[in-house]
Amino acid sequence: MPASYPDTPRSHRPFIVTPYLAGPLGELEAQMPAVCPLGVDSSGSRCSLRVHHLRARKSGPCHRLAVVVCRTHGRCFTLYPPGHRPFGRQPLVRLSPDGQELAGSVDEVFIATPFEAALDARSGRAWARETDGRPPERWWSTQGRHLSLAARVCGVAQELAERVRESIGAVLSVGVLVLRERSRARGYRQVGQAVCDVLARLQRGSKRARQLLLCGHLIGRWGEPLHWDARRGVLRRSPFPSGLQPDST
Repeated sequence: MPASYPDTPRSHRPFIVTPYLAGPLGELEAQMPAVCPLGVDSSGSRCSLRVHHLRARKSGPCHRLAVVVCRTHGRCFTLYPPGHRPFGRQPLVRLSPDGQELAGSVDEVFIATPFEAALDARSGRAWARETDGRPPERWWSTQGRHLSLAARVCGVAQELAERVRESIGAVLSVGVLVLRERSRARGYRQVGQAVCDVLARLQRGSKRARQLLLCGHLIGRWGEPLHWDARRGVLRRSPFPSGLQPDST
């Protein structure tokens, strides 16, 4: 990782995911990492971190997020709870703030995430294309955007470069032949089914969220997720299989 990223858009910079636990006064507090994104690969000076302020979110996590400043590298960055990413209005997987998966079926953990568009598409539930005077809760155009993102993250989008599909298959532990076959899906129902077929093959728990966050990075939608492991006291980079690189297109 470079010592600085002045030419990297904010939406594509590495970000830190860490559990949020209830503090003495009941407010959720982030587990503080020992290093910032710029210091994860550095063997030189140690990071000096402190919470700069707490930031309220209009969407996404329903609690305030810690914004941390690294005095060593002169950078501020936000700590995201498990399953979330920068500028995301919804999590990729519904997890508790401390990273525990909420009880429920495969479908239930993806309600109120971008993958809900695929769940509804698989069942032929199209979101509203017009209004009868009352604004609908969900629009067809939104379903299309979410379905496109879900298909790309899961490696079944038709337009994906083959090397990216192979990378996603390695991360998700899903055979590339399966992804290639599902990428032949046409129409919103078939694409929704293809996405759901992949989701059903993933392991449950926080690992699933880490895998999907990494796939979003590999398709170039957001920066590399870095996960704070408080038990080991290390900031873990996602385990890129050998040779994997994010899509730069």
